Amino acid sequence: MIRTLLVNTGSNVLVMFVKLVITFIMTPVFVHNLGKYDYGLWEMIGAVIGYMGILDLGLRPAISRYAARHLAEKDETALQSVYMSALAFMAVVGLLLFVFFFSWGFWFGGTLAPEGEPHQKYTLFLIIIGAYLLISFPGYVAESYLEGFQKYYLKNNITIVNSVVGSVLLYSLITPENGLVLLAGINAIGLTVKYLLFMWVLARPAYGAVRAQWEMFSSFRLRELIVFGFKSFVQGIATRVENATDVLVIGLILGPAVVPFYSIPANLTQHIRGLGWTLTHAFMPLFSGLSAQAEDEMIRRVFLMSSRYVVSIVFAMGAGALVLGVPFINIWLGSEFGEKAKYLIVFLVFFTVLPFINPFASRYLTAINKHGIFARLTPIAATMNIGLSLVLVQPFGLEGVAFASVVPGLIFVPLYLRYTCKHLELPVREYLRWSVLPAFLPAGIMALILLGMGDYLIYDSYADIVAGALLSSSAWLVAFWLLVLSRDERTYLRGRIVRMAGRN
Repeated sequence: MIRTLLVNTGSNVLVMFVKLVITFIMTPVFVHNLGKYDYGLWEMIGAVIGYMGILDLGLRPAISRYAARHLAEKDETALQSVYMSALAFMAVVGLLLFVFFFSWGFWFGGTLAPEGEPHQKYTLFLIIIGAYLLISFPGYVAESYLEGFQKYYLKNNITIVNSVVGSVLLYSLITPENGLVLLAGINAIGLTVKYLLFMWVLARPAYGAVRAQWEMFSSFRLRELIVFGFKSFVQGIATRVENATDVLVIGLILGPAVVPFYSIPANLTQHIRGLGWTLTHAFMPLFSGLSAQAEDEMIRRVFLMSSRYVVSIVFAMGAGALVLGVPFINIWLGSEFGEKAKYLIVFLVFFTVLPFINPFASRYLTAINKHGIFARLTPIAATMNIGLSLVLVQPFGLEGVAFASVVPGLIFVPLYLRYTCKHLELPVREYLRWSVLPAFLPAGIMALILLGMGDYLIYDSYADIVAGALLSSSAWLVAFWLLVLSRDERTYLRGRIVRMAGRN
């Protein structure tokens, strides 16, 4: 079990690292070639696509959960039936979305074009986005099955190659004239190749021999998935509203050209969120399998230990982003972007880190079918976020929108923590003592070293930033080893390191 978790989580982290490198290289290229208007429009359409993603009715986590459960039960008929039933539903959703975007582009593509400019580019752009969604939804089924089978390394290897090839093509071919259409087109082609490979892998006997067979379609299985997934669907709507509405509010009220000043620092802090969710991703099918076998004590042990690790890592990344975020943006994209991010980064980091006080809540509660609390409370949080954003965007600008995102977390994160601990039969105080409090001191040491080094390094070059990050991270690792890991965990890891060194 530990080996599978390490392989899957390590693979997920590798994908995250590759995407981070790609973001670092490609964002200046996109900003230069698309310009602020088209780049802001790309971010806004990305937010809209995020909303479209919830039209799966929460089936993606449901598919992964049932794939893991039926695999543990060795029920091959159920595995085939769930796959075909979900695939048929997702194909219909993808087709409807393609028709929507095709119609928007064909008849109303001019609504996206700046005044006085031709609209043909935007028409083609919207049609490509429709094709992107046509392929995405059936592909989600194969991706969810690979996750449920805990074959993350296969999925991630394909994703890495796909991302690197797509980025190389974009870097080589993009120009200000073709930027927006080329970006959408290469993304759509890459996605098609990736999902077809996922389906081909699943069809291999070594990986389950799961394939589309119309006779395996079952309306009962589809209803079962939708009923289970409906809670995730409601949660997904609210989460998308909470995370993606900021860009739309800014774009609609302040204009698309202002969006990059918010979206770029927001995307940087989203990498902290992305790593956090990546570290937890492989645990939902694990919790589902353990729950099916009534291994409650093992679930508690895994939950506490893994939470301690993830909280420590996310806190450290948040501390680094607070100190180095603005200097990095200054060097990366220029002082205009850095100046806008000066106070914005504080709210964005806090908004990003706060939910990771309880990083496995959604994974665990979904695995045991107790995730209804998110369906009940997340819409309230999202509504609060939208309302505050609309009120604060005019008087306080970008900082007001970012602050509006923080407020719901202060209210609802403690409620989710209490509910999660109730089902774990674990006192909240014990969870905080074992999984959260140990993370503060290493992160604080890291922040102090970064601030202290700021007296000697101005952080006005990549070399200075890398030097500060390496020294502070080394200090954090020492503090993590001594203050976060237990004696048994240090002994286990020391043994693993010795064995690995011996094999080399």
